[in-house]
Amino acid sequence: MSNKTMTVTFKGLVDLEKDLLGVLKKKTPKVQTKDVVYFDSIASFRSFMTLQKIEILTLIATAEPKSIYELTQMLDRGLAPVQKDCQMLESAGFIKFAKEKGGRGSLKPKLVFDYNRIVVQLPEHPYELQFSSAS
Repeated sequence: MSNKTMTVTFKGLVDLEKDLLGVLKKKTPKVQTKDVVYFDSIASFRSFMTLQKIEILTLIATAEPKSIYELTQMLDRGLAPVQKDCQMLESAGFIKFAKEKGGRGSLKPKLVFDYNRIVVQLPEHPYELQFSSAS
């Protein structure tokens, strides 16, 4: 595995909307590169990235399971919770599924690209305070 980094960064909905509008104006097909994953807040990232998901990412990177079933055996967890975690990791852009040739055509979980490190870039101003005048 090469020495590549997946970056987790934070953007509010307003910033994501600006990016999307910029992409539409430029008529470019990509909104996000495959080595960057966005979350709208630190709280949403903390609730998303559980220890179980970190275990899944580690095993996919190191043990390269041939199917979700094999992954569940390595983790000693039930199939349904592992499938759910894998689907969430896929929808967030951390992993993808590749159809295995031969056999039953099972889906092999793979990293989106050959990264071996995840860096979380904390926002400069994670908290915003709003004050209103007393009536």
